Amino acid sequence: MLTILPGIHSSRTDLLTMNALTLTRTIDLDAPASAVWDAVRTPTAFRAVTRGLLRYPPVEGRADAWQQGETVSGRLWLFGMLPLSRHTIRIARIDPSQLTLTSDEHGGLIRTWVHDIVLEPLDVHRTRYTDRVTIDAGWATLPVTAFAWHFYRVRQTRWRRLAPTLSTPTAGTVRR
Repeated sequence: MLTILPGIHSSRTDLLTMNALTLTRTIDLDAPASAVWDAVRTPTAFRAVTRGLLRYPPVEGRADAWQQGETVSGRLWLFGMLPLSRHTIRIARIDPSQLTLTSDEHGGLIRTWVHDIVLEPLDVHRTRYTDRVTIDAGWATLPVTAFAWHFYRVRQTRWRRLAPTLSTPTAGTVRR
């Protein structure tokens, strides 16, 4: 296993022949796992933690929960202003017993972007939140993964701020 940056790994040891990189970032949140799980499954939370970094019009104004097997496609905008590419998100798996949501995404330079959100209850009031992303963007895999490292760092900072505002575990609302 080759470590590129903290949290970025390749199963290959030769940078010139690798096809994909895996990025893993973990933080602890001050909210019960059930409240975080309710939020993770909504486009509302997605918008809250990506605001200003990415804009994805297909989910704007949407409040219903993601559904396993659902596919959403549309233009992805960097910083809300710069068109990146047409991007497709497929919700590949929602597993409430494992507190895991997996999306399988692609678009533009990105051949595959498989994103696992994994939650682990630490106690009744705290949750360990992990983003694990495997990225294949051909020749652009390394710079795309470097962007993803920063993107998920910002996202997780926003999750940390959002967590205490999450409503009771069964309400499933996210304040914007």
